[in-house]
Amino acid sequence: MKRAALLIFLFALCAGLSQSINAQITYRYETSLKDLSTDKLAVHLKIGGFSEDTLTYCFPKIIPGIYGAMNFGQYISSFEVFDKKGKKLKTEHPDMNSWKVFDAKRIARVSYLVDDAWEAFDDKMITGFYRSAASSFSDSSFVITPNSLFGYFRGHINHPIEVNIRKGINLYPATSLKKTVKPNQDVFVAENYHQLVDNPILYALPDTTIMNLPGISVEVACYSTSGKHISKDIAEYIRPLLISQAKYLNNKLPVDHYTFLIYHSLAPNRNHLIGDGLEHSNSTLILLYMPLDIETIRQNIYGIASHEFFHTLMPLGLHSEEIENYDYNEPKFSKHLWLYEGMTEYFTMHMPIKTGLRSEKEFYKIVEEKIASMNQFDAKLAITDLSLHPMEMQDQYYNVYLKGALINLCLDLKLRELSDGEYGAKDLVLDLTKHYNGKPFEDDQFFSEMVIVSGFPELKEFTSNYIQGTEVLPLEELLLKAGLKLENGKISELENPSAEQQKLRKDWLSHNP
Repeated sequence: MKRAALLIFLFALCAGLSQSINAQITYRYETSLKDLSTDKLAVHLKIGGFSEDTLTYCFPKIIPGIYGAMNFGQYISSFEVFDKKGKKLKTEHPDMNSWKVFDAKRIARVSYLVDDAWEAFDDKMITGFYRSAASSFSDSSFVITPNSLFGYFRGHINHPIEVNIRKGINLYPATSLKKTVKPNQDVFVAENYHQLVDNPILYALPDTTIMNLPGISVEVACYSTSGKHISKDIAEYIRPLLISQAKYLNNKLPVDHYTFLIYHSLAPNRNHLIGDGLEHSNSTLILLYMPLDIETIRQNIYGIASHEFFHTLMPLGLHSEEIENYDYNEPKFSKHLWLYEGMTEYFTMHMPIKTGLRSEKEFYKIVEEKIASMNQFDAKLAITDLSLHPMEMQDQYYNVYLKGALINLCLDLKLRELSDGEYGAKDLVLDLTKHYNGKPFEDDQFFSEMVIVSGFPELKEFTSNYIQGTEVLPLEELLLKAGLKLENGKISELENPSAEQQKLRKDWLSHNP
């Protein structure tokens, strides 16, 4: 017994020492924006303290929020690993996104070059390629998505990270990362690789406006290839949007600080107005291609900013284990894109009318456009199946913003019908968020939990038929309950709606949260 106890003690001691050694591991990255050689940045990583004989250094194949294989390793060249004496260690490059390092206990420094993934944000779109997830370098601006510049050792993703960036004296770094800004060098820190990837950085000449709103501080940082300052005008337009979103969410915002990073590329005319955005926990990166017309820029930013900010609720708040434990190189997808993207898009549609920013006729027009666009996609494909295989179904992916939004419109009306107008989709999301309290849900159990949390057993049939199944959405039936007629893709009000129909429509669309 004493020997067994001693062995247990020694094992615990060794495990504690191993954890202590691993806890001391810190990624310390360095790069210089002043040394843009052949349009590439040189990145150096100082790190050590590994106990493994071999390790694999990886760049993501994909990151949260996008659903196409980006393969960020393709932009890396001249990859080398050295020990403390400067001796090069043996490496292999088994696939596009990874490098195997031998004699890993001796690792002291990693060096490589990074090419940017796009030169200009324009109207040349490529299916499955999301420029808002990739980086761009120029003498006057740098769009830095950390997943493009910085990798991680497999099995060592939760260590703290420090990034040192040397820069031109006039460049300002906008980001939600913790930072120390100096004249020639900035220092950023992240708790782990997940937090680093979650925080893009925009380097440019200062064009920043700070808004201090109730419960939240918002930074709007902009760069325009026109050379003009636009942040003040955009901030003035975003301000009422954020106030309305707070009102819609019962004045309980999910974050207390937020950064909008806006890169505007000057377009020669209005023929092609392109906008791209990628959500993060405390920021959104928005890319725009359009003329320098502030009203046009405002209108395009409105929808993107609203949608991306609502993502702080889901999936950044309410999400499954697949997203909580995200694997950047072999991701397992959740079946709930109908929630992450569909509900977010529905809130983007619904919030303006509930807060008085949009008329009912304007709302009906948006719904009509969603219906018409949805009908161009495969009606026999369940949205849960699309969610599980988004990379293989890129030609169908956009339907999550169409059918996904309309599913949640139907869900909202169904809940309001069942609750005599007192409870809707927004209430369900807020209750689910409170129910899980920051913990991820089990993907296969979510529909059952949704029924329990809502208190309406009827939702089991709804989710089975319209989310997991492929039955035609009951748009006509549910809109009729709100005194609206859907005919030939157009929505009109009934001439003599009943009192019940009028009440349901008022509860659904009246100008209050």
